[in-house]
Amino acid sequence: MTQAIIKNHIKYYQGDIPLILSAPHGGEFEPTDIENRTSGVFDMDDFTAELTVEIIKEFQNSIGKTPYAVIADISRVKVDLNRKENEAYEDINAKKVYDQFHTFIQDSEKIIDQKYGKGLYIDIHGQSHPKGYLEFGYLLVNDILKHPDDFLKTYKNTTSIKTLSKFSNDSFLEQLKGANSMGTLMCNEGYDSIPSTKIPYAVDDNYFEGAYDTIRYGSLKGGNISGIQIEFPYKDIRDSDENIKKCAKSFVKTIIKFMEIHFNIKLDSK
Repeated sequence: MTQAIIKNHIKYYQGDIPLILSAPHGGEFEPTDIENRTSGVFDMDDFTAELTVEIIKEFQNSIGKTPYAVIADISRVKVDLNRKENEAYEDINAKKVYDQFHTFIQDSEKIIDQKYGKGLYIDIHGQSHPKGYLEFGYLLVNDILKHPDDFLKTYKNTTSIKTLSKFSNDSFLEQLKGANSMGTLMCNEGYDSIPSTKIPYAVDDNYFEGAYDTIRYGSLKGGNISGIQIEFPYKDIRDSDENIKKCAKSFVKTIIKFMEIHFNIKLDSK
């Protein structure tokens, strides 16, 4: 497997395909030279770092290629890497960690933009909502997903896949929840997902739409790299090594299909 570069408690995998993965909340390390945060959210996204590494391994095993990946080893108690800087940490010693995480993503996006002119960013998180669905976040809250399609499609320019239509032949609604959407492709793999043709929105309103990293590194503000936040449930996915490997295998298949359909990029080509 490709060796990670480790700097300031952040692991970085140099990729060779137009895909970036990030996992900001799966770290456990609590360095003593950084004071704990006293406000905000502190929950760890258990085993999302391990899931991300397994996804990298599956890419290498299945197609012999590696996504760019940025994985935090540091605990969220010290720094929240999915927040604006003024909300992310309280101890100035955490700044180097915060900057390192985001520099790795920024550098990856620059390389992808220069080399491919298009690409995909995926921010990996974990949740424990009762329904246990995968939640694909495009910066649209659940109440917006509930709208009729004629109204929902008017929100295209407020999403993290705003510019995906430059490359995809599918409409925005198809990209979001249609037959070729990330959610529906994962449903086809046996993982119920929101939004998708099967589950267009959360009936119980338990749904995460995406946060700072998806805003910053998706295409909301332009650019050729679209972004999706993915919240993986704990049960049946992150609760055992076997389930992590099984989900990673399905997820890699889904990404390969998604990028071929919407970006006209065959990741599995020689």
